[in-house]
Amino acid sequence: MAAYSFPTAPGEQFADFLRRSEQIKDERLAAAIPREYFTPTLWRGLLGFAVSWALYLGAIVAMAYCPYWPVDVLLLVVAGLGGWGLHCIGHDCGHGSFSRSRRINTVIGQLSLLPLLYPFHAWRHVHNLHHSHTNNLELDTDWKPMPADLYERMPWWSRLLYKGIRTWGFWGGTINYWRVSAFRPSFFPKREMRRDVRRSIWAVLACSAVYLPALGYLTGLRGLLLYFLLPWIFTHAWFSVTTLMHHSASDVPYLTSEHWTKNAGRLLLTTDYRYPRWLLYLTHNISVHTAHHVAPPVPFYHLPKAQEALKQAYPGMIREREISLNHLWCIVRRLHFYDTTSGYYTDFTRVPVTPGTEDHGGTSATGEGERRPERLRAAP
Repeated sequence: MAAYSFPTAPGEQFADFLRRSEQIKDERLAAAIPREYFTPTLWRGLLGFAVSWALYLGAIVAMAYCPYWPVDVLLLVVAGLGGWGLHCIGHDCGHGSFSRSRRINTVIGQLSLLPLLYPFHAWRHVHNLHHSHTNNLELDTDWKPMPADLYERMPWWSRLLYKGIRTWGFWGGTINYWRVSAFRPSFFPKREMRRDVRRSIWAVLACSAVYLPALGYLTGLRGLLLYFLLPWIFTHAWFSVTTLMHHSASDVPYLTSEHWTKNAGRLLLTTDYRYPRWLLYLTHNISVHTAHHVAPPVPFYHLPKAQEALKQAYPGMIREREISLNHLWCIVRRLHFYDTTSGYYTDFTRVPVTPGTEDHGGTSATGEGERRPERLRAAP
């Protein structure tokens, strides 16, 4: 893909995006965030860790005593939310924002990712690749669309997998992410990375060798399904939906290296969602995602204040919108291929998606994120 210059016929919206990208190209974005917001407070992180474990385990224990399967479905959603909250704690550990201690970050991070059987360092290194190349069409590891011509040249099973993840199987997108990188030290280019990943793999295997046989012995196959496998799937569903919506919108382009810049990847290419307060609390502010991309070392409990600082420094640059299942439906219904002509999307029928119209003709964001900036304050 790097041999080509995409898009081949960009429109005014793409040109406007490039102008905004150029405005912030040399800015020190993180300098707009007060330094005190970078300081972790261990007890606040541990409280979030405890809340998510309580939610996850509480839902599983409740299923053990609940005789009604419709209630079990609701409890699986709750268990998945608890598991996703734990992943969000592990997310802070992976960025070193949970604690100043590397050892604490590693231990809490690995414990947080156990419900997903995800080796901590494998996830950490892959996720850092996403941060280094957010919405880079060639290098990002998360949810990047492919051109239709490339799709047509893939084997049938790869096409089936891609089509499923972009449509009916979107909830399992991160399962594929886990399949590709979680237990493959050879996936990582550096020796230190491979060493870290092997240690994490052994930790996961050791815990699994104790817990899963014991669970199977005490509860049988039904217990393995209901108390482990289905919560694992529901946690991945929360994981997949959240990350897909953060990085997919009809008016947010993926960029070839020719047009991509680090600051655009940090500030302009993420969509933040306004969650209800209870959901924001249980997901540890994961939806305040732009501030996180600008400054990954900021702990989750300081992200809302960091976001406000960025809004003041860069008015109109941050994309925000209300959380909406309709928006998720529009993503999986239409945003399928990278359109090499416009730089945005086409669907599986190769029909171009007009930027900003995936919500039945409405704009793709609301509030602060959609106002065009009249001026750009120089960052300190």
